[in-house]
Amino acid sequence: MKAAILAGEAGIRLRPLTYVYPKVMMPLGGKPLLEYTIEYLKGQGVHEIVLCVAYLRSRIKEYFNDGSDFGVKLSYAEADEPLGTAGQLSTAKHILTDTFIVMNGDILTNLNLSDLLQTHTVSENMATIAVRRFTSEVPYGCVELDDGMRMTGFREKPVLTYLANAGVYVMNPKVFDYIDTNTVPADLERDVFPAMIASHERIGGYMKEASWAHIGSVADLERVDKELFSNGNNHDKPELHPVQRQA
Repeated sequence: MKAAILAGEAGIRLRPLTYVYPKVMMPLGGKPLLEYTIEYLKGQGVHEIVLCVAYLRSRIKEYFNDGSDFGVKLSYAEADEPLGTAGQLSTAKHILTDTFIVMNGDILTNLNLSDLLQTHTVSENMATIAVRRFTSEVPYGCVELDDGMRMTGFREKPVLTYLANAGVYVMNPKVFDYIDTNTVPADLERDVFPAMIASHERIGGYMKEASWAHIGSVADLERVDKELFSNGNNHDKPELHPVQRQA
């Protein structure tokens, strides 16, 4: 089983830090975010990993090289600029010729990949997406009006519950048929999955309890670093608590 890590983003919301290093190289407890992801995949039994890189990719290649120092085999699918999640994944098409795992490079999780893979296989899906249940409070009172502008309901700061993409997937190579490499950037979320659904392809969801965190901003980076490494936490085996926030 091979895994691809999408690691080509510029990380605009992490500037000015990402002017010097790519998003996946942001430090957590003295190690890059990407190193934790590689250790996680290795611990789940995945030893062949493709890094789909673009922005400041030399920083990533210089640090990880062929992966031998980290106990895995690394290869690189390269682009000169960020291509979106689907475009970035398409650069690894020649390597991912059998069922494979995909992870966004800006998350940390302890999801059971063997169980995810089994669900994918048994369900005969073309793609299986790990999802998480999130809650989010609307910061204002919500007003409901009819066509005559008469108020029919009022909810003060309602709490919404929804299922969100957790950024971990199992896919079959046929997914590449839905990625238009002539149109970039192209995203799995905005372009590929909607096209697959419209074509009645089998896309399944997978929802099991697991820790999860997203590093999308400087505030996220500081929060996760504090959560993992304050109070003498073990830097080698960080434990994440479920994070109730929007991906």
